[in-house]
Amino acid sequence: MKIPNRRSLFRTGTDGSSVEYRMESQNPYQPPSADTLVQSTGGIDQTSPFSPSGRFGRLSYIAWSVIVAVIGNIISAIFGGGDPVSPDIGGAALVAIVATGLVSLVFYLIFSIRRCHDFNGSGWWVLLGLIPLVNLLFFLFLWLKRGDEGANNYGPSRVTAGWERVVGILGIVLIVVAVIGVIAAIAIPAYTQYMELAKQSGM
Repeated sequence: MKIPNRRSLFRTGTDGSSVEYRMESQNPYQPPSADTLVQSTGGIDQTSPFSPSGRFGRLSYIAWSVIVAVIGNIISAIFGGGDPVSPDIGGAALVAIVATGLVSLVFYLIFSIRRCHDFNGSGWWVLLGLIPLVNLLFFLFLWLKRGDEGANNYGPSRVTAGWERVVGILGIVLIVVAVIGVIAAIAIPAYTQYMELAKQSGM
């Protein structure tokens, strides 16, 4: 059975002529689709970075995550005296540190949702970030996955600002340095212990 996609209406104009108007009608059997123009202004995503409804490119995602991390660490250092788990911290300072951590977590989730939207992925994938070990692979995927060109089901693409590119690249450098530092902190003592054991066995 053929379902009409349009219907016509006729209206009499001021001069007595008949004018035809065409109206789109929805196919009840058509699957739902997202409106990619809902939040579009000139074909560019201009939503707030703190809104979960927009998109984030890779460098934008890293840049805003770095900003939140830096601000959170500064607040924790101010209230915690450099040691947020110290038993000498007062109740008000502890509340401030916990509140900062929760707010930072909310921001990270929002940024991750926007990052998923950039490659047309559902925001529910951010729940993987709450699973230990799995979250490491998930965040690595978010850092590396290329976004869609142009609009997708979650809106138009977002232009990465110049400062976001700079901060994002610096964030990548810091992450690489941190990973190398962790590997070195584990490998160097193990190598030193191995050499000592080798010398003792050779005596």
